[in-house]
Amino acid sequence: MKLERNIFQSKVARRMLVFFVLSAFIPVLFLALLSYWESNRVLVKQVHTKLDADTDIYKRSIYDRLIMVDQLLNSATQRVAKNDLALTTEKHFESRFRSLTLVLPTGNLIPILGKTTEVGVLSVATMRHLSKGKSVLLTQANNLDNNILIIQAVDPLAPEKGVLVAEISPLYLWGDIEDYQLNIVLCILDEDYKKLFCSQSVQTDSIGRTISESTHSVKGEFIWQEKQKKYIANYQEILLEPRFFLPRWLVVAAQAEIDALGSMKTFNIIFWGSVILAVLSILFFSMIQIRRVLVPLEKLIDGTRRLGNNDFTSQVDVISPDEFGELATSFNVMTARLGNQFETLTALSEIDREILSGLNIEKIAKQVLLYLRKTVSSEFASISVFNHDCPEKTSIYILDEQSGQLQILQHEVSNELREPLVNNLKWFWISGEQAQQLIQNEKLNSAIEHFFVLPLNWQNQIVGFISLGFHESISWQETEINRIQDYADRVAVALFSKNREELLLRQARIDSLTGLPNRFLFMEQLQKEIAQTQRTERKLAIFYIDLDRFKKVNDSYGHATGDKLLCEAGERLRHCVRESDTVARLGGDEFAVIISELDSERHVITIAEQAVSTLAAPFVVDGEENIIAASIGIAIYPQDGRNIADLMRHADIAMYRSKEENGNQYLFFEESMNEEVIRRTIIERELRHAISEQQFVLHYQPQVDPKTNKVCGVEALVRWNHPQQGIISPFYFIGVAEDTGLIAEIGNIVLAEACKQFCAWINQGIELEYVAVNVSVRQFLDPNFPQTVMTVLQKNDMPAHCLELEITESIFMDDTSMVLDMLHQFQQSSIQLSIDDFGTGYSSMSYLEQLPFDTLKIDTSFVRKIQDNGEGGTIAATIIAMAHALNKKVVAEGVETQAQLDFLRKHNCELIQGYFFSRPLPAEELATYVNVTNKVLKPANLLQAV
Repeated sequence: MKLERNIFQSKVARRMLVFFVLSAFIPVLFLALLSYWESNRVLVKQVHTKLDADTDIYKRSIYDRLIMVDQLLNSATQRVAKNDLALTTEKHFESRFRSLTLVLPTGNLIPILGKTTEVGVLSVATMRHLSKGKSVLLTQANNLDNNILIIQAVDPLAPEKGVLVAEISPLYLWGDIEDYQLNIVLCILDEDYKKLFCSQSVQTDSIGRTISESTHSVKGEFIWQEKQKKYIANYQEILLEPRFFLPRWLVVAAQAEIDALGSMKTFNIIFWGSVILAVLSILFFSMIQIRRVLVPLEKLIDGTRRLGNNDFTSQVDVISPDEFGELATSFNVMTARLGNQFETLTALSEIDREILSGLNIEKIAKQVLLYLRKTVSSEFASISVFNHDCPEKTSIYILDEQSGQLQILQHEVSNELREPLVNNLKWFWISGEQAQQLIQNEKLNSAIEHFFVLPLNWQNQIVGFISLGFHESISWQETEINRIQDYADRVAVALFSKNREELLLRQARIDSLTGLPNRFLFMEQLQKEIAQTQRTERKLAIFYIDLDRFKKVNDSYGHATGDKLLCEAGERLRHCVRESDTVARLGGDEFAVIISELDSERHVITIAEQAVSTLAAPFVVDGEENIIAASIGIAIYPQDGRNIADLMRHADIAMYRSKEENGNQYLFFEESMNEEVIRRTIIERELRHAISEQQFVLHYQPQVDPKTNKVCGVEALVRWNHPQQGIISPFYFIGVAEDTGLIAEIGNIVLAEACKQFCAWINQGIELEYVAVNVSVRQFLDPNFPQTVMTVLQKNDMPAHCLELEITESIFMDDTSMVLDMLHQFQQSSIQLSIDDFGTGYSSMSYLEQLPFDTLKIDTSFVRKIQDNGEGGTIAATIIAMAHALNKKVVAEGVETQAQLDFLRKHNCELIQGYFFSRPLPAEELATYVNVTNKVLKPANLLQAV
């Protein structure tokens, strides 16, 4: 920058020039300004007096017009109150109002004159003012204009008649603009200093700000400036609140200063011309002195600009014995120091960027070594990184001096070097034997005798160290060590983050208990294997494995034993497959295996047989032998599925089929399995609808005394009245209901309906002693089941001995003590208990004596073995004899022939149930059957009694 051409761009030059001008002309300028001010003040006062008169006249004019409008609206209100709405033809209404609208309390708007006008919801205070018979004045913004509304109640004493809203004509209220003086601006402002009307286009925001900052009085004067134009103004207040319930309006009259003070123009030209001439003279004579001061200052400014553009090499050349010379020397020293710091920060930012982008340790180490070589004049620099899994081993990163390529060496750190690294979290020097040992490990030039070692520490964890080698011992300032420490911190963060990232990745993909791949990694590997199989057009197999009876191990020996068993099971599975195959733990006691690159299904069978065999072998954990087994489902790609979801679902289906067939085996997926799953899913969905819509009905099968043929009781049997399929046998849906847990809800429905129907029969005079209801295992083991039974009995006012609960032997395979407590609870309540299908389930003779049951039911399978010649009934006879020995009644179900009946009667079986007497009947048919059967028996019983 050339000073001679740009002298006035310098702030210092301008300040010096002003100083010289003020020093020379202050006395003269003071007197001239005093004369100018006094003449200007008198003239301004005259202008304010005139403007004050104008505001007063205009204020009175507006107020008088508002009074006239109010009176006119009052007359309109009176006419509206009399339902006279014919106002549109009267000229004095049209000249004063734009519109006239009747607003009813319902919100309906009735236009009387012009378009309708909405005012929204009026406040309570506004309505109170209207009820006094007064008017309310409102302003309503409309784009760039403002509508002035006046409101009166049609009848102050009857608000239901509504209010009359009139929009005042601006031409009438403000007057015709052509009648105003051209050099006078008249404006009306509301209480918030917003423009309601102006005779000329001006910015009223500045007027409002100026007035709001002044005293809140009824009148005043002020000056405001709009753009380049200055105005002299007066204002007066129009008091509207007592009559119109509206805060004040302000009438502002303003005149441009250039028009008001036109006579000052000639004086200004002469006066300011003289001042300018004097300033130019002083400027001419002061140039030399200004130039002497600004040349060194501009050089310093130029140096600062170069510094701002990251140029730290240029020096400021100022040769001067004064303060400017000292300032230039200090500036050059500061520039050199900032250059070093900037270079360090640039390097650190690049390293940080690399840390955030990819955590490439080799690239980060190379960058750090390059900057260390450039920053520190050392004969050797290296970064040693401890192995995360084996801390004794270290990877050393060194830059080759000739090629500049990064070399990575492996060695072990001696205890002599590791000890100071652990004990000293800060830097330290080594020499002598320790230095020689480091030289041998890192294969260095033996001439290096001193090493500066800086541990790489992050969050109190040593992840490595930086070593710098020197021929001679040197001493560094704290700033130089801090610079090296900054590089070390970046490397430590990178290494720590890398280790943590690898740990998190391992935790996210590896099962923490068994060390096998988890579900996430298994699915990822399966996706890769499918892609590979598609390219090679080969097959792969999926094993879905579930450990049978594993829950019993957990319950018996605890989860610690179970965890050890899972680990060993995982190891056994790994030994059953090739290294190229994948074994994973999906969770709980479920494992999965990927057998890739299948040559034949025979290979799959071999592995499956080996897996079943090895998992069936005893597991010895903590000296205890545990016997489990495995259910394996197998799906083959691509025939059993072409994507992960289908393969896993089909393998899972096959596994569950294997488990249903007692486990300890493998099964290949078949499409029929899928169809069965779909069928059961449909049944489950429809069962839920059936429960919610009460689609179940009961049929009842009589239980008959074989000696008298009397119907003693009935067994309630559930049927499903399907909306499309009609009556459905329980064999169709009971299995699904038990598997899904819906059997408990169905059982409660059956219990409630059976008790209700039994009481209805009794009230009808039907002679029955009891009704038997089947209870599922899940329903019986519900802790609330006894309360449910008692609630049903109380609701129907049914004696407890009239209810018989039929339970199966499988119920005793669970918590026997809890089952016994519940059975005793029912016995104490006089509810009868029956063991259903005896001989086909648990059949523990030891528990049979302890159980408080009343009846044994012989299963149909034993009754069917009774032949026409009386043979084949040994088991049935034995059960009857055993029950009688225990003082229990016996019911034989499934009796269909006379020979079966004769055999059972011969062995004193108390009750017979079966198609020989009757099939299960609806309630109405059962009532008829009992009436007919028992009435036929009565005469015979009378003869027998005689």
